[in-house]
Amino acid sequence: MIIKTRAIDRVLKENPYLSTRRFGLPYIGARHDGEAFNPTVQDIANAINFYGYEVRDENIVTIPDTDLGIGNPVNYKPFPPSIEEMKKSLDSGMMYRYPYTEGDDSIRQQLLDYVEQEGFVNTEPYSFNDIDEKGLCVHNITFLPSTSIAFNMIVNIISKPGDVILVTGPNYGLFTIRAERAGAEVEVINLEKEDNYLVNPNKLASKIDDINESLQKVYNRRKGYIPRVVAFLNANPNNPTGKVMGEKQAELLKQIGEVCLKRGVFIIDDLVYRDICFDGNNLAKPIATIPGMFRNTISLFGLSKSYGLASLRAGFVVADEVIIRELINRIFQEMDSSPDIVGRALAGAFNATPSRKQAYDEYFNELRDIYIYNFNLLKALVSGIDAVDANLKTAIENEVTEILGAEVSNEVLNGLPYVDFPENLEPESGFFAILDFTKLKGMKYKGKPIYTEEDLLQFFYRTSRIRFLIGQSISWPYKDELVGRISFSVDKPKLVKAFSNMYKALKLLTPKDEYIIRKNELKDQEQMAHIKVDGWKNAYDSIISSMYLNSLNYEQQTERYISSFDEYKDLVFVAVNGDEVLGYSCFDPTSNDIADSELVSLYIKPSEIGKGIGTSLFRETCKELLQLGKKNMVVWCLTDNHNAISFYEKLGGKKVTTKLAQIGNDFYFEYGFYFDLQNI
Repeated sequence: MIIKTRAIDRVLKENPYLSTRRFGLPYIGARHDGEAFNPTVQDIANAINFYGYEVRDENIVTIPDTDLGIGNPVNYKPFPPSIEEMKKSLDSGMMYRYPYTEGDDSIRQQLLDYVEQEGFVNTEPYSFNDIDEKGLCVHNITFLPSTSIAFNMIVNIISKPGDVILVTGPNYGLFTIRAERAGAEVEVINLEKEDNYLVNPNKLASKIDDINESLQKVYNRRKGYIPRVVAFLNANPNNPTGKVMGEKQAELLKQIGEVCLKRGVFIIDDLVYRDICFDGNNLAKPIATIPGMFRNTISLFGLSKSYGLASLRAGFVVADEVIIRELINRIFQEMDSSPDIVGRALAGAFNATPSRKQAYDEYFNELRDIYIYNFNLLKALVSGIDAVDANLKTAIENEVTEILGAEVSNEVLNGLPYVDFPENLEPESGFFAILDFTKLKGMKYKGKPIYTEEDLLQFFYRTSRIRFLIGQSISWPYKDELVGRISFSVDKPKLVKAFSNMYKALKLLTPKDEYIIRKNELKDQEQMAHIKVDGWKNAYDSIISSMYLNSLNYEQQTERYISSFDEYKDLVFVAVNGDEVLGYSCFDPTSNDIADSELVSLYIKPSEIGKGIGTSLFRETCKELLQLGKKNMVVWCLTDNHNAISFYEKLGGKKVTTKLAQIGNDFYFEYGFYFDLQNI
């Protein structure tokens, strides 16, 4: 008998990540084609994994943490007409029947009546007999368990390998990851302060043109076709900024639609937060309501965020018949059909009847007031009680006092030190807010500085067991800022207590050093070259041949650094005070014979030695390598460089080997110091 490995062992060998039990978010996934995520998407995946899994500790099973990054809406009753429709379905005696793949036509007709009431119109209709006066019919609609599943299928339908889905930054990071898992490439167009964090049509046009031109040059039909931008994901309202483009922004939406239409780019119009716009008179305007845009637009609606039915998972798609036909094919091939009860719930929420309108107005007038109150509560906790709407001030003061007591509430309602909202970015919908923690950069907790968003999250978790999504996970466009996405839909006592704990934690911080650590920039190269030349002459005097040291010069080293900048720009950290570079470190994340990464060099300006800059650069390098999945690191050091040897030994390095290194025309012995990155 041939002895084979056990079946379960084969699964583990092919999927090694399954060997670890996870608490929190499951494994984020990978591309179906086996290729690596592009760097932008990998950054998002790393940040979401850090928030959902890595930052948590072994006590999570017994000591729950406070998750301010959740995507749940407020704890509010489900939309009554949806519940009524589901009950009718359960009582009908028809539950024994399998549903149609495309969904019951009566349900689709109710959804069609709703979108036509909202203004959907197809000005280029097909000639089928069932097309109505709006140019539409039930075959323009189908429903699924969640818009997330719909989005995955849509990406597969409209894209081929190499094609690009364009998303905004900020964005809903999981949609960005899903697009690449489905086989497309993802590019980000930044929403910027100068544009009020709204899509700028001119910048959108330029971004699409630049990507297409680049793809034209790179591929040159090597795949039998030239990849291109195939879709722009337009989240309206935006997740997570909460910015709304409604009737007041109709001209802007028309321009966005025309930019995409002229370039053959679908708009995926994600409208799942539409009904919780704070201004009920300026709901997000679907682009498919603009004449001429319907056939180029794929619209997504859902129950989860607005209708108190997130656990049901229910969404529907409105699009050209061609898209819907293939979507129905994919539903049949992958899941057979969507549950009929999902369609019933959707029909209860989205129809054109007077009774629905009455229920809608009653439900959302109250729900919007809850979200507006919760956001003002968050404003009080972040910016102080004087920042809230005057008519809510007393209620918020009383609620915070009831939760925390008078003495603590008086302190907390002064707001968080060092923290505020980004300028001109108050949400107009939804239940997320961006907080700006940038002023904390460089401040220290127990001697460890906060430089990155991961540092920020670790600080709050260690002091308060609080988590939230960081800017990297939502493609925040300003890389030098430290931001977090906070949900204000969490229960009010939990929210208040969390911010009280954050307030206490911030009081534990000590002042920042005069320098910060960041990735190097092109402008740094000349100063870095000077530091290397001066560092060698200072550290290696009497160790390395004077002839070689005298041959070093600033100009040649500067030229070398500038010419290699593009290759190494992501592998170098600098410590800077304003525009002055005080030191830098360079690392290599590829495996070698001793470890799976290497600290290649670490240089400090001679006048700055002894101020802790080298230790800070060393630690930042180790953190970066850990985030890249590295577990250990080697550092090579001349055996006669006693200062460096002492430095690396104090940091926990172990001498594991020696080698001969050629410098100039001579050879010198070097120690190899081994570091376990997880223990630093």
